[in-house]
Amino acid sequence: MAVFVQSAPHPYWEAVDRGLKSRLSEPGMSVEWRFFTAEERSSLVQQTAGTEYRAVALTAVPNDSWARDWIQQTVQERGTPVVLMGTDIRDSLRLGYVGTYYYEVGRRAGAWFARKIARGEVWVVAYHPVPRAVSEFWEGFRHGLLTNRRVRPQLFGIDQRGAIPGRIQMLAQRRPPAGIFYIGHDVAQAGMPVLRAPSIGVLSWSNEALGWFQARQCQLLAIEQPEEIGVRTGNLLRNLSQGRGRALTIVYVPCKWYTR
Repeated sequence: MAVFVQSAPHPYWEAVDRGLKSRLSEPGMSVEWRFFTAEERSSLVQQTAGTEYRAVALTAVPNDSWARDWIQQTVQERGTPVVLMGTDIRDSLRLGYVGTYYYEVGRRAGAWFARKIARGEVWVVAYHPVPRAVSEFWEGFRHGLLTNRRVRPQLFGIDQRGAIPGRIQMLAQRRPPAGIFYIGHDVAQAGMPVLRAPSIGVLSWSNEALGWFQARQCQLLAIEQPEEIGVRTGNLLRNLSQGRGRALTIVYVPCKWYTR
C-alpha cells in the first residue's frame, strides 16, 4: 500500500497514519508514505513507475489536472485502486474518498457567528495541512453568515506553519474584531493567548483543544477526527486490494462539536 500526500509532514498526518496502521496490520501488509510538493510531482511519478502497489491513497490539490491524469493512469493502465483522502477530485476515476466535509463545517460555524454577533467583523485565521481545506471552509462560512449581513468576515490565510507566529503578531497590532475563528490547531494554539475577541471558535484536529473549551477560551469548537479518517481509508484500501467493496465509496467523517 502507498499513501502520497501533497503536503508537508504534520501531526495531523501522524494521526491519520495511526488509523491506517490499525486496519493494515495484517501479515504481508505495509504502508509507504511519501510527502511531495507541486514541484516534486514529476519525480514522484518516475520514482514509483516501477512499483506495483495493491492500492494507493492520494491527497492532492482539487481541480488539478495532474492529479486527475495520474489517477486515470494508475487505475486504467496499472489496475491499481486509488482512494482520495482529505480532498476529493470528483471528475476523476477514484474508487473512494474519505475526509472532513469542510464546507459544512464552515457553514455551521458561520451560522453560529450570525446568531452570536449582532454586527462587526469576524476574522478567520487559517492554516491547515490538508490542501484546499481553508478555501472550502471559507466558502461555507460566508454562506452561513448570509442570515446576518451586518457581520463581515475577513480571511487571513497562512501558507506555511512556520509563518504562524509572525502573522499572529501582525494581527495583534490591529483593532480587535467582534469574533475570531481559527482554522487549525496550530493557529489556535498560537493565537488564543495573544488575540482578543468576545466570540471565538476553533477547528482543531486534536482532542487537546477540548481543554480550551472547558477553560472557556473558546465558545465554539469543532474537532476533526484524522485517526478515524485513517481507519476508514485503511478499510477501503484493504477491501479494494482484495477485490472487495463497491465501485465508489464516499465517506465524510464528522467533527465532534462543542458550543455554548
